Amino acid sequence: MTMSDGDNTQRSVHISGVTGSVSVGDHNKVRSTYHAGGADDEAQRQLLDAIVEFRAGLAQLVANDQTRTLDAELADAEGEIRTDGRATPGRLARLGELLTGATAITGLLASGEALVQRVREVTGL
Repeated sequence: MTMSDGDNTQRSVHISGVTGSVSVGDHNKVRSTYHAGGADDEAQRQLLDAIVEFRAGLAQLVANDQTRTLDAELADAEGEIRTDGRATPGRLARLGELLTGATAITGLLASGEALVQRVREVTGL
């Protein structure tokens, strides 16, 4: 970004590789909130544990379209919880739908019922 002063002096600002918040200009305020890479509350921590355990069991099954789709959604939910402290409501809704359609898989794995329960607790369904 190049800015010009009233006396035609040009100043340049280059911002690259920033982690955090940046403010350029006068009278700006920046506020950042950082999470320590963990779940925000006990329900999210339990959900994360259930996801990790279920994914480990899922990896032992013969892969097909359903297991790959389920694992991808679980990986995204796990990433959200680890990064942001919680999974978004939309992610949890998609995960709940996938789990509902995967009763043969969730019933096959001992960790399946625990995961279904955790998703229900967090979503309130």
